[in-house]
Amino acid sequence: MARDLTKTLLYHITDVSNLALIVASGGLRSDVGLATVQHQVIGYPNIKQRRMTQYRVPCCDNRFVGEFVPFYYCPRSPMLFTVNKGNTGRLEGCQTDIVHLVSSVAAALKLDRPWAISDVNAGAGYATFSNNLEALETLDWNAIQTRQWQGKMSAKQAEFLLLDQFEWISIAAIGCHNAQTADEVSATLEKLPGPHPQVVVENSWYY
Repeated sequence: MARDLTKTLLYHITDVSNLALIVASGGLRSDVGLATVQHQVIGYPNIKQRRMTQYRVPCCDNRFVGEFVPFYYCPRSPMLFTVNKGNTGRLEGCQTDIVHLVSSVAAALKLDRPWAISDVNAGAGYATFSNNLEALETLDWNAIQTRQWQGKMSAKQAEFLLLDQFEWISIAAIGCHNAQTADEVSATLEKLPGPHPQVVVENSWYY
């Protein structure tokens, strides 16, 4: 049976302090698009650099991975775990300041931009890419959906990539660690042009 693309959810993590910039920009921008923009980076700068200059997406005119906005197919990703541990240079326990921006594959396709599916972390040198929706069926969904991902980290980090930008209007929800962060998000959004996504507390999406 074909996968329901409206229920095939996508998750992008970012620091809560980046929300105003994201809204002002009209949506999420790729790492290449953000290269000269002041923003709060939560990942490994060296890996982001490799994604912008080394790893390419053959099925999308050989564009660099860093030219795409990346999404995981699950919350509570291994990347969130390592960021929260302080491994990327942020303070340990920083996950309370990180939010999940939620959309779907169906919403992404409506944006009518080149896209790709990676079978593992798109920043891994052994990743393979496809712009055929049948590739969704070949992903390791058990690894993607499990909470105990040790030994399955690479498969769990399969990505959906959309070239250049992902419009803000296509973000359906913002998942937060706790009520305080949710209140901060809501207060930020109230000052910005709408409409805005639903803001929810989803503590189970965190470590």
